[in-house]
Amino acid sequence: MPQMTLFAPDITCDHCIATIREAVGTVEGARFISGDPDARSFVVDIERGAVLDQVAETLAAEGYPLGDPSAVSPAVSSTMIPLGMMHVAPSAAQAATFVPTYRAERSDAGADVVYSCPCGSTTEVFHYDRSKTEQEPHSCCNHKVLVAPGAADRLRAIAPGFEVINVQTVEMPWGQPLEAAMAVAK
Repeated sequence: MPQMTLFAPDITCDHCIATIREAVGTVEGARFISGDPDARSFVVDIERGAVLDQVAETLAAEGYPLGDPSAVSPAVSSTMIPLGMMHVAPSAAQAATFVPTYRAERSDAGADVVYSCPCGSTTEVFHYDRSKTEQEPHSCCNHKVLVAPGAADRLRAIAPGFEVINVQTVEMPWGQPLEAAMAVAK
């Protein structure tokens, strides 16, 4: 199989690489070899061209569309750490100035809430399952996100080593407003 290096501008951390590894593993004729979050790239073995199309579709569905290598230089804002300089997740002090964005999309189970993270990722997903009375927080880097009634209080109760840094209201696809809380490791 030919080995190729692919680029995805939304890769920001090892969690992203792990998600890509899992997604590539679901495509017959593709095999994940390695990934480099700093270069926003990963290496795969591809059996044939049509498999590459399937990998691209699968990754786009996971929030990691393939991109041109020139598009991978990170945009840096005052609340984000340049990826080339970041070897660990942002500290609580650095994350405290960060204001996440949330976008709720309908899913079979309820909603997928796509949110931004202090590490620079804009494709993290909290899966809200309407059949469950207690939602489990989603984690990326050194933070946790919970979308649920009383999310901030619940995060404080179940994650004692974390500090809640942001609480917002997110309107779910069915019109219900829910609390979205982000906490970072102290």
